[in-house]
Amino acid sequence: MTSWLLSIAGIVIIGALVEVLLTDSPMSRFIRGIFGFFVLLVVVQPLPVLLQNGVSAVSGGVELNTDLLQTINSQTAAAFERSAQNALETAGFGGIIITVDYDNNALSFKINRVFVNAFDVVLRGLTTGINIENEIIKIVCAVCNIDEGKVIYVG
Repeated sequence: MTSWLLSIAGIVIIGALVEVLLTDSPMSRFIRGIFGFFVLLVVVQPLPVLLQNGVSAVSGGVELNTDLLQTINSQTAAAFERSAQNALETAGFGGIIITVDYDNNALSFKINRVFVNAFDVVLRGLTTGINIENEIIKIVCAVCNIDEGKVIYVG
């Protein structure tokens, strides 16, 4: 926005300079017409960018592109799911399916619940003497940075 305003100020200054240098000749009308066209281009220059990015400057407000926000939230949830599954694999718990339920209407990403499907869990390594469910929930909580109350464990 600042560069656009500077462009307008620059074209006005150049316009004043051209106006001073022009004489009253038939060619000066032609030059003024071309210069007016350049002024018009500078003034409407940011409009295509604003329309492409989904930003609306109607009535002075800015409108948020909700489709973009939903896509970002969906990709963030998928990243949390992959990270939790990888951490569980590293700890020796395979075959677990993680599903992140998130608030899609929030402006920032917020996890509501994390579902842990451990029906087909495959244990690798030492698992004697540990509570498998508690260990899985601890790992998921650490990766997703949530409280244990938000983890729904099924298995």
